[in-house]
Amino acid sequence: MNRKGSSVASLGAPSENRRMSMAKGFGASNEALRRPSVAPKQSVSSGPSLVGLLASKRLAKRLTSRFFDKRRGPFGSRLSSQTQIHVQKEPSYRMEPHKKFSPERVRGVIEEVLDGKLERFKYNPKFCANISKVLSDEIKDKVKLLGFDRYKIICQVHIGEKREQSVVTCSRSVWDDNLDNYATYTFQNNYIFCTGTVFGVYSE
Repeated sequence: MNRKGSSVASLGAPSENRRMSMAKGFGASNEALRRPSVAPKQSVSSGPSLVGLLASKRLAKRLTSRFFDKRRGPFGSRLSSQTQIHVQKEPSYRMEPHKKFSPERVRGVIEEVLDGKLERFKYNPKFCANISKVLSDEIKDKVKLLGFDRYKIICQVHIGEKREQSVVTCSRSVWDDNLDNYATYTFQNNYIFCTGTVFGVYSE
């Protein structure tokens, strides 16, 4: 009897311990499930800082300056960096310029550009619009290098196909006959005609 009782007691002890441990385990898990979940704190962004905006503006300015420095002229010729600088000048109240606009020198620039670029050029309606803009920019940049201080330079280039027709190009403006002037030159080959006109308007 003692052996049986001891065996029964020894067998019943672990079962009760298991029940208690299982109950504790289930109780702990239930308590853990019942606890309210705490959401992680989210950092609230207050928007871009002033330092970030200034840095982005500086980066954009550097990229644009690099783009204009690397900009190439028509047909692969590199433009000088001096022609890309635009300086807003204040009124000098000077009635006459130190160096007047010279139509002879400007006409030589127009003739040099048109003769050098359009010697073997044939008319193409798809390309003529873009080429006229490119030629106008190159002529204007070279005229600015002549040093006509305080002159506003306006350049126009017209390209057309030669088909035994007559074309008249004219312009009208209000200016000072003593200070303002213009220069024009017309290039022709067997296929096209091209007229380049440069106006120089003095800004007091």
